Parts: sequence; structure tokens; C-alpha cells
Amino acid sequence: VPAERGLLVQLEDLYVDGNDLTGRIPPELGNLSFLEILYLGGNALTGPAPSELGRLDYLYYLDLSENKLTGGMPTEWGIGLRGLTEMNLRSNDMGGVLPSEMGLMESLRV
Repeated sequence: VPAERGLLVQLEDLYVDGNDLTGRIPPELGNLSFLEILYLGGNALTGPAPSELGRLDYLYYLDLSENKLTGGMPTEWGIGLRGLTEMNLRSNDMGGVLPSEMGLMESLRV
């Protein structure tokens, strides 16, 4: 995913699923302040999920499934993604303990 995508600050929906994208998720995506839907599933993205996604105040749908992400869920997500209603992280190599800040995600459906 090119870092330049983070310059599209008015963008509301970003669907780039199933495109065999490689590399890390650019932290610049956290600059997309009006983003509501982020769909990066079904690629070959690696590395940890960027904590900067926690700055996406309007995000309500996040799909990072079926990638090769590692590490745990960033604490910043629980603090910043309070409007998130759906999150899909399945089929990755993520691990660790869920941060207690996830309890702040009151809109998230389990």
C-alpha cells in the first residue's frame, strides 16, 4: 500500500482487498481523518498493524483479515477507535494479550 494514500485526507472508504499487496501497512493511513471503512483483507501485508490507525475517529469498519500481520493489537486502537462497530483480524499471525483499552470500544460488536 503506497504511503501516498495517507495524503487523501478527505477519503471516506478505502477498499483494496484481494490485490496481493505486500509490505507493511503504511502508518500514514492514520492521517485519513474522515475514513469510515478500511478494507485491506486478502492481501499479503506483513509486520505489525500500525498504531496510527487509532487516530481514525470516524472509522466504523476495519478488515485486515487474511494477511501476514504479526504482533499484537495496538493499545491506541482501543483509545481512538471508539466508533468501530466491526473489526476482522482473522487469518493473520497476530498474537499476545488483547489490550484492556479494548473495553473502551463500546460500539464494537462481538
